[in-house]
Amino acid sequence: MEASYYPIVALLLTKGATARDCFRLPSDADLAFSLFRTEQGRRDLSYLLRKPLGEVDWKSFGEQIGKIERRGFGAMTFFDACFPGFLRDIAETPAVLFYRGDKRRLERRGLAMVGSRTSSVRGAAYTRSLAEEIAVRGITVVSGAARGIDTAAHRGALNAEGATVAVLGTGLDVPYPPGNSGLLDEISESGCVISEQLFGTPPMKYVFPQRNRLISGLAHAVVVMEARERSGALITARWALEQGREVGAVPGFPGDPHCRGSNRLIKSGAFPVENADDILEAVPALAAQARAAPSGGDNIGSARASDAGAQCPALPEGAGSVLEALSTTAVDVDTLARHLGLAAGTALALLLELELRGLVERDAAGGYHRISCR
Repeated sequence: MEASYYPIVALLLTKGATARDCFRLPSDADLAFSLFRTEQGRRDLSYLLRKPLGEVDWKSFGEQIGKIERRGFGAMTFFDACFPGFLRDIAETPAVLFYRGDKRRLERRGLAMVGSRTSSVRGAAYTRSLAEEIAVRGITVVSGAARGIDTAAHRGALNAEGATVAVLGTGLDVPYPPGNSGLLDEISESGCVISEQLFGTPPMKYVFPQRNRLISGLAHAVVVMEARERSGALITARWALEQGREVGAVPGFPGDPHCRGSNRLIKSGAFPVENADDILEAVPALAAQARAAPSGGDNIGSARASDAGAQCPALPEGAGSVLEALSTTAVDVDTLARHLGLAAGTALALLLELELRGLVERDAAGGYHRISCR
């Protein structure tokens, strides 16, 4: 039986293919991968994808698989049950995520903390302090492992012995910036480092704005700690708004160039952040996680079960998974049941229970979508 990521990696290394083509592959990994191995199979793939495909770069394929299987990395695809449900409905959903560390850290959304690579000393210190406050309450800190604010956010979570997730714009084997190689090693020991890029992918300017959609997608809210007028953190904030996530910002001194972008966000409606309580008050889902977390913050023991309790306590068995799989975009019962591997009747019963509790709503077409915990 082939690993689920084999056909995805093979397609990404096929001349003429793009990442978007991966979603047209058969979900059966054995069937999909077998098509790459014969000339007739590649013709069938070309017909399926509606474009001519060349040969697979089998040498590069072997190198990619070798790095996953020999270096302790992992990979999950859109077709896998373990793929984060809240990334399935964002714009440009990733077809594959390569990861290093504990993939259970991806089972529930956290708080994204982002900002300038050229942060002020005061901004970095405040970010570390706030990340510690957040992490000790059992909330995962998500950031991009860049210099400045990102590094401070990860470091604060680690200092609190909490959970943190780093999203790279390079291959997992290409630490960027190189000086953060040790930090990424630390994150992978207790948290998770992820990338949608193939191994060996170097830093390329156009990739990082795309990377930012995953940072916001993995979070209930994005807080911009310190951002100049043209900071990449503002791109993350825009992604967050498009994805229906909350956006907050730390106010800065008027006229300070380090804070012009974050101050403008507050003028535009972002909630102001001076401490952790401001975040929990603005984002009820994170407040629920904090209440559900055991003393000391980290509750990795059963991440999915605790996420169910974090959204609303005392849900029936299975309801937490249903709630986590839903987003603000409506989905029909049959599609949801197939995704979760449930009988349609079971899924419907759980949805009705969640509807009665005010956690989901049904639209005129019979589809269900998630609403905030009240």
